[in-house]
Amino acid sequence: MPRHNRTPPHQPYDPTPLAHSQPKRAFRSKQEAERAVREIQKYNIEIELSTYRSPTDGKWYLSSRHQDTSG
Repeated sequence: MPRHNRTPPHQPYDPTPLAHSQPKRAFRSKQEAERAVREIQKYNIEIELSTYRSPTDGKWYLSSRHQDTSG
């Protein structure tokens, strides 16, 4: 009797950082968003983060921009 291959299909590696693959995180106040910026920049110094307020829901979000370190 033949055997059935039940190996799950290969999942390719996704090189994008976790911060970019997760949904946006909303903050209730600007102070909470700025506290999150300081915490994130402790571990990712090459990412420049800023905060902005959404005109649709009034919540605060983070916006990232990679700094050019090539000189």
